[in-house]
Amino acid sequence: MLKKTRMLAAVGAAAAAVALATPSAIAGPTAAWTIAPAGAFTGTAGVTTLTDNVGNVIQCATASASGTASSPVAGPVLAQITGASFNAPCTGPFGSTWTVTATTPWTLNGNTPGGYAAGGGTNGTGKTTGWIGGISATVTGSSVLGPCTFKVTGTVDGAYNNPSAGGANGTLAVAPAATSPRLLTIGSKVGGGCGIVGATATFKGTYNVVAAVGGSPVISYS
Repeated sequence: MLKKTRMLAAVGAAAAAVALATPSAIAGPTAAWTIAPAGAFTGTAGVTTLTDNVGNVIQCATASASGTASSPVAGPVLAQITGASFNAPCTGPFGSTWTVTATTPWTLNGNTPGGYAAGGGTNGTGKTTGWIGGISATVTGSSVLGPCTFKVTGTVDGAYNNPSAGGANGTLAVAPAATSPRLLTIGSKVGGGCGIVGATATFKGTYNVVAAVGGSPVISYS
């Protein structure tokens, strides 16, 4: 009788273990972002513009960025931007000159769900919409009113267009999306020249992104 009881207990324990394992087996793999190739990447841009809410524009002729992407990831963070630079001097209103110094890391994020459209984008091989978060930069220069230093922080919208098959022409277009609430905040103003500087700003620029191992990353979501 004791032996039979022990056998029944063992069978019950095994059945319980199977029951506990079954839900995860039925659920299948979790949806995730895939980036290939992952790892280190660089981005280079031509003209970038920082425009405040009263219309002042600071334009930099070139810009660059670098970072690391992981794969697969659940999101929304797809990559860490560990370096960002803007050519100096950048130009502003009335021939003024400015220097933009970034403080990183920033994050590259994908909208989850719905941030990926297969076949969308410039190259017809997929487009990812999202945003760059954790932005922090110090802008120093001189307006018609004198010297000025201020900080820019916040988030900006962005969209990554996959490269053509096997190509190195993947692009990250940074620009405000329609009806988006994302804005950069201008604060910590120091100097009389800051009297003409607004309270918020938008940023625009298009970066060509290339992986360290060659070719542009391809981003997908499934």
